[in-house]
Amino acid sequence: MRVVPFRLLALALVTVATVTLTAQSTAPTIGGALPPLFPADNWWNQDVSQAPLAAEGPALINFINNGGNRRLHPDFGGYAGTGTDTYGIPFVVVGGDQPKKQVSFYYANQSDGVGQAFYPIPDQAISQPYWIEGGAPGSSAPGGDRHMLIVDKDNKKLYELFDLNWDTQTGRWTAGSGAYFDLQSNARRPDGWTSADAAGLAILPGLVRYDEVYGPGEITHALRVTVRATNSFYVWPASHKAGNNAAAPPNGTRLRMKASKDISGYPAPMQKIFRAMKKYGLIVADNGTDMYVSGAFDPRWDNGVLNPAFHSLYANDFEVVQLGWTGGVAPPPPPPCTPGTPSNLWATVSGYNVQLGWTPPTGGFLGHMLDVGSASGLTNLASIPVPGPGTGLGGAVGAGRYYVRARTATACGMGAASNEVIVDVPSGCAVPAAPGTLRHAVANRVVSLSWGAAGSAVSYVLEAGSSNGAANILNANVGAMLSLGGPVPPGTYYVRVRGVSSCGQAGPASNQVVVVVP
Repeated sequence: MRVVPFRLLALALVTVATVTLTAQSTAPTIGGALPPLFPADNWWNQDVSQAPLAAEGPALINFINNGGNRRLHPDFGGYAGTGTDTYGIPFVVVGGDQPKKQVSFYYANQSDGVGQAFYPIPDQAISQPYWIEGGAPGSSAPGGDRHMLIVDKDNKKLYELFDLNWDTQTGRWTAGSGAYFDLQSNARRPDGWTSADAAGLAILPGLVRYDEVYGPGEITHALRVTVRATNSFYVWPASHKAGNNAAAPPNGTRLRMKASKDISGYPAPMQKIFRAMKKYGLIVADNGTDMYVSGAFDPRWDNGVLNPAFHSLYANDFEVVQLGWTGGVAPPPPPPCTPGTPSNLWATVSGYNVQLGWTPPTGGFLGHMLDVGSASGLTNLASIPVPGPGTGLGGAVGAGRYYVRARTATACGMGAASNEVIVDVPSGCAVPAAPGTLRHAVANRVVSLSWGAAGSAVSYVLEAGSSNGAANILNANVGAMLSLGGPVPPGTYYVRVRGVSSCGQAGPASNQVVVVVP
């Protein structure tokens, strides 16, 4: 699962996983035989059974357990039993002569093939089910991650797309992001780039596949796993961060089943999966649900075998490989467990907005914490996690005197406090009333908003969330009328506006509108 920024934001039953759609030798198929997925020394194919452990491993496993004892879950299977819904991520095999199609992206600056016919998407995916994750055809927009994984078997290329949809009005493919991989190369994505996965990794080589589990050989690669939140940095082999939780594993973290875990009582196919977890491990690749292991869609999976086997394993059956471990190459040092101390903390006040800055300590760190109190040395008002200097005290701040310090966070805890600054926020600015009636319109996935003035407001804050009252998708200053261009990702959004005074104080919210983007 992936958090998408808000830009303001049955059919004939297929009885086997490999479905030949035409009689030609280059016909695209759902599933099928694959060429080798990357060289033998690629990070997906690395033996990590003897890799050193991470010092912060117990803390990261504790985070995954989330106060309990988290079980594993197979995030794959066959048909979901309703309509075209499916479990798992399908993969498509095409020949080298498959025509390429252009795709419009809303993460274009981190996608491959922008503005050109680049992705060999079969036309069947427009109207037929099962080609795209979730099962619905491209012309449908049911929501979800909507991954499509395409292997050019002749040229040994892999193309992966996230949030893929066919726009019936424009007659074009749209997607969140797209990535291309040469299966004969160990080249990583550019540092800071995503892929079709949050970590910037390829998805297909990390899937549990039916042909491997029930074939004659062993599984010889790591498996993809998700956790509910990730950290504000990434480690090799990942190239992209997708979180800000200082206690969570970073993208690229490797989990390894403990060698001491007895798996001899499981069915032989499940033992094969679990042996791979011991030898090659799991790689944290995205935010989702803790310990959900990804696999390929295949109608032959038997949930009566998969679910009991996976659910009998726990996060505590795993350990964490040294963060950033690269095998024969010396890994970069992990974040230090003795945090340094920020210095030269300063603050400026403009109306009800407080801006803070400081000099971070040398060495690695995950983020910072601002301690706010009503008297010197106290932290009775707030502890605010922030990524670094140049931040504020969480939007408009009420009038009063505040005592503020900054600390540095690592995976092992918080460091000592910086110097303390006194922040005086004056009173005297009138809080705006609620804005007039908020209205919206949707046309061609472009959303327009308008509302009545909010008295003394000099600007407005637009809040949007994925549920009633939430503002987890957007919280941004805007003008008095807004048109948010497309293509806006399909979904349902809950939207409100608030007036903001000349001192930066936000007033009460307008009525909430529910914006449905088909």
